[in-house]
Amino acid sequence: MAVTIQEPEYPASQQYPTSSPHDKRVERAHSRFLSHLSDQENWNFQGERNEVKLWKKPDVDEQGGLPFVKGECLVKDCTPEAFGLGVVQSPGMRKLWDPRTEMGFMLERYSATTVMFYALTKGKKYIASPRDIVGVQRNYTEEDGTLRMIQTSVTDLDAAPEQSGTTRADLVLSGWQFKPEGSDLRVTYIFKIRLAGRLPNSVVSYATTETPLCTGRARDAFYEHGHAPYVKNTARDSSIVFQNEHFDADTRRYQCILTTGSTAGERFKILYDQRRMYKNGILVTIDGDSVDAQDDGNGSVGVITMKERTNASVEISPK
Repeated sequence: MAVTIQEPEYPASQQYPTSSPHDKRVERAHSRFLSHLSDQENWNFQGERNEVKLWKKPDVDEQGGLPFVKGECLVKDCTPEAFGLGVVQSPGMRKLWDPRTEMGFMLERYSATTVMFYALTKGKKYIASPRDIVGVQRNYTEEDGTLRMIQTSVTDLDAAPEQSGTTRADLVLSGWQFKPEGSDLRVTYIFKIRLAGRLPNSVVSYATTETPLCTGRARDAFYEHGHAPYVKNTARDSSIVFQNEHFDADTRRYQCILTTGSTAGERFKILYDQRRMYKNGILVTIDGDSVDAQDDGNGSVGVITMKERTNASVEISPK
């Protein structure tokens, strides 16, 4: 099997920031997530494993289909952005805690919070073909710092045609909530997928029992490795176009790719993990002369644009 879909070098929309053609779909998914989150009656408690509480409930709209599943755990001494952006959202970090992941990348970026993505999950030899997903993701931040990440499938065969040797799954809902509890974090994950095609019981069982345990595996990856660097939320009036972020868990090399805005002198920060990921410090490398970046030695790299409307990148690597 060879995936022919290519990751765009600069995935930002020409109209960035702009609304997404999938806005209504992701808003419906967000509303569905909030409804499931507040439901106190219909979830069936499945016990606790690895300090992760587990629930499931049937999908009333799909008789005989896979149920909705939910996992919840507490992550000690962590912020919503560090865990959400630096552990869960980062494809490079995801490979450390999600054994199903083969690859994932952005197809188009509409704003700092909304993207269309492609994801490929591993199959089982001779049993089940790999599944792939084309979806939209939006991040929501509340006044108390709570961060939510909502994903759902979309149909865009121009950007991501169906691939030979894979089966296109329908991601009904993938919703994460990262809610502060003092200095800790309450992490809740609700998931529902239609895998398409006939599947053995072992694959169905994995989707319903192992998937919500991702909360605990992500927590454990954070405890062991820390979090990948990430761009801190920027000013709403910034004209910088954030194109992409790449992180390699093996080398701990991070790259932020951007296009500078309409005026020079705009600023943003990249936050990194001094406690685990880069406990011996970092090296900062800049491609070209359109931005400057300085490490403050306290977990933050300040970036300032020096030229207008120019592609640039900032890289962080361990000393």
